[in-house]
Amino acid sequence: MIPRLLLRLYPRGLRDEYGGEMEALIEARLARARARGVARLGVELARIAADATGTRMNSWRLAMRGRRTGRGGERMRMGTMLQDLRYAIRRLAKTPVFTGGAIAIMAIAIGANATVFTVVNELLLKPSPFGEPDRLVNVYQDSDDGEPNTTSFPAYRDMTAYDEVFASVAATSPDNVTLEMDGATESLAVEFTTASMMETLGMSVTRGRWFDPSMDVPGAGSYAVLSHHAWVNRFGRDPAIVGRTLRMNREPVTVIGVGPEGYNGIAGFLVTDAWLSISTTAIAGDFRVSNLERREDHWYDVKARLTEGASVESAQAAMNLLAGDLARDFPELNEGRRITVLSSNDVRVHPELDGVLMGASSALMGIVLLVLVLAATNLGSLLLVRGLARSSEVAVRRALGAGSGRVFGLFLSETLLLTSLGGAGGLLLTRWGLAVLERTRLPGPLSGQLDLNIDGRVLLFGLGIILITGITFGWAPAANSLRSGVAGALREAGRTASGGRWGSRLRNLLVSVQFAVSLVLVLGAGVAVQSLISFGRVDPGFEVERLAAARTSFFDAGMGDDERRIAAAQIIERMGAFPGVTDVAYAMRMPISGGGSTTSVVEGYDPQAGTGSVELDYNAVSWNFFRTVGLSVVDGRGFQEDDMYGDGDIIVVNETAARRFWGEGNAVGKRIRPQSAPDSWRTVIGVVEDHPVSSLSEAPTPIIYFVFGNTLAADPGGSGWRSAFPPNPIFLMRTEAAPESLIAPVRALFGEVNASLPIETRTLEAHLGNALEAPRMAALTMGLFSLMALTLASIGIYTIVSFTVAGRLPEIGIRLALGASRGRVVRMVVGEIAATVGIGLVLGGAVVLLVGSRVGDLVFGASILDPTALLSSVVVLASAVALASWLPARRAARADPVRALRG
Repeated sequence: MIPRLLLRLYPRGLRDEYGGEMEALIEARLARARARGVARLGVELARIAADATGTRMNSWRLAMRGRRTGRGGERMRMGTMLQDLRYAIRRLAKTPVFTGGAIAIMAIAIGANATVFTVVNELLLKPSPFGEPDRLVNVYQDSDDGEPNTTSFPAYRDMTAYDEVFASVAATSPDNVTLEMDGATESLAVEFTTASMMETLGMSVTRGRWFDPSMDVPGAGSYAVLSHHAWVNRFGRDPAIVGRTLRMNREPVTVIGVGPEGYNGIAGFLVTDAWLSISTTAIAGDFRVSNLERREDHWYDVKARLTEGASVESAQAAMNLLAGDLARDFPELNEGRRITVLSSNDVRVHPELDGVLMGASSALMGIVLLVLVLAATNLGSLLLVRGLARSSEVAVRRALGAGSGRVFGLFLSETLLLTSLGGAGGLLLTRWGLAVLERTRLPGPLSGQLDLNIDGRVLLFGLGIILITGITFGWAPAANSLRSGVAGALREAGRTASGGRWGSRLRNLLVSVQFAVSLVLVLGAGVAVQSLISFGRVDPGFEVERLAAARTSFFDAGMGDDERRIAAAQIIERMGAFPGVTDVAYAMRMPISGGGSTTSVVEGYDPQAGTGSVELDYNAVSWNFFRTVGLSVVDGRGFQEDDMYGDGDIIVVNETAARRFWGEGNAVGKRIRPQSAPDSWRTVIGVVEDHPVSSLSEAPTPIIYFVFGNTLAADPGGSGWRSAFPPNPIFLMRTEAAPESLIAPVRALFGEVNASLPIETRTLEAHLGNALEAPRMAALTMGLFSLMALTLASIGIYTIVSFTVAGRLPEIGIRLALGASRGRVVRMVVGEIAATVGIGLVLGGAVVLLVGSRVGDLVFGASILDPTALLSSVVVLASAVALASWLPARRAARADPVRALRG
């Protein structure tokens, strides 16, 4: 009787639509209050009456507002949204631990995605800053193996004559110079560039001017145009920078301008600090100058702007004619060498590198998207549990007239607020992450400083993540709450709702997805670590434990060839006198590092494609180099001291060169010559054992060795190979003591020989450690993602199992009361989650099979399909899941049966 009387206090429309459910709600509230005493019953009667009166007043106010304005509906909706938002803020403020954790989870996931997307955007997606980019093309001469590559400067000059297809043609070549400023030195990334570059690109400088054609002649003065990035970050936007003289490689260079904002040079995302005119090439040495006349040296990247009406096809036809002319006029250098024209819109960095960049970017983007899925499903689990705990609240709201849209609005407001706050935190993390990346020099072939910026595309990407995750995972708990009837939800009031069969399935699905994603990330971390271990197991081919190295630059110290020889003799003599040092050698190139290559003709060897020549890595070494580093001569002989003063017609090759060029035959006595010098044959006198040439992960690579005194060096006359002492030698010491003990004495020695000599010292073990920088970075990154996956998956599973167990306390109490052991209860709970984990294992395994073959080329010495790695990842992840589910199960099993029965 009393519930019906109280029901009449509510508005008629509400009673007509929800009368039965509301009466059940009032009965349930009065029953709970009656069980707590008469005083509590009186308080509850007063609260119900107040609720009814408030509801009636709110209905009257809304009706009046709708009558006063024709836009009452829109204002009501806006008011409802603001009300939902304020309510969400209050609810989240009451649970700071949940709120802080959810925001942190989303901030990390969104920050990682936004950071990686910013890098991918700069690498692959960002539109070019050039004017009329559809008219811009890249022009490549073939390398000796027949692939599009860089171009010789004389060939660039030839291309400028084809004005029927090219309105302008420009060439640029990257290099590094040493800048002296404020008593310190630092390295600058520069490009030697022609005066036609800005016209070709359709761009203009922001300050001063660009080079003019008179500066395309060596010796016509030294001029620089700073990049806008360098002007801002290195020179503090100095307004007087134009006209200032800088010292580069110990020579004065005049700054005449500041380049276009947003343009960094040929690599785009890698910072070029300055462009230097062709007239400035002398500061980089004689070889850089002579290179301008050498058709065998392909150092320049060429861009061209098509004339009105010309197409890529017509430009290609013109370059086919030029390639034919070059093959006829210079057959030794250009026979079989094509010239390729590609639209600049189709090339991001270089045709050979774009595929690698695409693969690496896709893999990295896929990894962080998996992290996002993991974080979002984890947040979805937390919100689902939180939503189930609100079932009685939702039932009350529905009983009071709230429609499905209003219920969805409540959940979406809370979820979107969480993801928005997480997104804001993620963008802050992105700014920090980009700042760290910009200060980090990338390992590998694209080493340099990055220029990364958050633009509109990145912001839209972040906004999309916020909306998708917010709507998706706000919808799930709302939909689950709406599936149960009002009366059923009210009957469960005071107990932890289970969410029904649909809610259980949804929770199980989230657990399965978390396990699947975690499996892929943990497996990826295992593969990265396995790859790092494989790198460490690569035999370097020489004895690194007793070797130390010192690199210097006679060129930077301004020393001529005779001064270099005298200084080198002093350094070698005094190094040999250090305690424990048994041998001292020197070389042009550090073992297992990048270096020079030379276009060569191998007697008796005909390449399958290209010009008939091969590009060979080379090193110029002292006569005792092989003995010092521990490389064995397997055939013939090594260099002898007298060879340094001979006629220079001998070389040593490694085993890979011998096998590739002469098969099973004897390489000793065979000959190799420079491509440009038909009569300058050199005879192979020995074969040394293989060792990695440029990197630990490379396939066996041919290399040839010259002895100092008859090495490869600058030759303005163009006769090929001649004698010279290198400008930047590396001294290698074998010692019976610890190599680290030589670092300080060597530094002091160089300062005594010449205070201007720069010095870089390290042990060979430390050098190999630097060679592992890229795989170590990959292993660390994947390890962090793996740890994040384990943590998030454990939190999500712990939360869901805890909630499920709490809802099953009465059942657990019955089992315990009937004699079930606590261990059996624990096994029951863990076993049920194991079935869900099994589904996740299948899903994760399918993803691994799908991507395994595609990422195989990105890792060295490891496979994502390796059964051992897969089993290890499953064991690690299953252990974490078992622990996360065992803890709440054990707590429930230890509960008092009587209390458990009461729920």
